[in-house]
Amino acid sequence: MTAIDCPPGLGLDGRPIGEFTANPRSKRLAAAAMRYAVVAMIGVVVSVRHQRDPSGVLVLGATAIALAGVGYAVRRARIAIDGDGVRWGWAAAGFRLGKGRLVRAEVYADGIAMVLRRGSWFLAARDWDRWDAMARAIERAGMPTTAIAGAAPWRARLQSYGRVLDGLMVVAILASTAALVIALASR
Repeated sequence: MTAIDCPPGLGLDGRPIGEFTANPRSKRLAAAAMRYAVVAMIGVVVSVRHQRDPSGVLVLGATAIALAGVGYAVRRARIAIDGDGVRWGWAAAGFRLGKGRLVRAEVYADGIAMVLRRGSWFLAARDWDRWDAMARAIERAGMPTTAIAGAAPWRARLQSYGRVLDGLMVVAILASTAALVIALASR
């Protein structure tokens, strides 16, 4: 069997009509938080290597790395829109919203609410680079779209993870700093 024999919609990704990444500011914050957490953890390990029980400060440093790692990974994900639906993820793994599950895409001034047969998915404008082209790509892919003036309703905006994720990056930096300060103070 060749790819030509396979009809659309059976899991083979088509050529993307649009591909979108996280906004540059959020990607830089996540990368900086990850670098800072790793460097701070190296400082923690070096500072506490001769202590009897450094587990508390090591757990704090590892937690900061884990938080920063999640943010770094999420900010490296892409959205690809093609004729079969919308895909969020990386080259190796991702999640697909098939065109058949979509009832309509509601385009607001601050995001796009993908209304599904069951549930919804909100793509906030502040989270994605070239967001203005995203709505056009969804429309060009043949998905039903509805333009609605004004901001998205609160229930839709609650699904946006961008501000929470940026806040977690700041928490990761603060936790890394706290772990390093504690480790240096206990020398």
